[in-house]
Amino acid sequence: MSAINKNFVIKNGLEVDTNLILADAYTNKVGIGTTVPQYTLHVNGGIGVTDLYVSGIATITTGIVTNLTSTNLNVTGIGTITTFNSTNGTITNLNVTGIATIATLNATGIAVTNFT
Repeated sequence: MSAINKNFVIKNGLEVDTNLILADAYTNKVGIGTTVPQYTLHVNGGIGVTDLYVSGIATITTGIVTNLTSTNLNVTGIGTITTFNSTNGTITNLNVTGIATIATLNATGIAVTNFT
């Protein structure tokens, strides 16, 4: 079976399964794992990321990271993290510039090299 390579237009919204994907044409919001998206892209559940780029202002209320391996991790601009829990990680070339606030940081088994 081969995939169909063709554009399609969604006129009034798209909903796949009960809580899988929702695209609301009236609010211009997309929900993954939720049928009531509160943001332009609202994701409920775990996220696997190869390359993550965040521009603008980022706020993380609770960050829980386990087995993180990162090379060339750059944090710039304004960032606020209320609680960050990290276990078992390797970070190479961590560069933090701008304004960053972390209220609570709990880290065990983390190795960081080249921190600026």
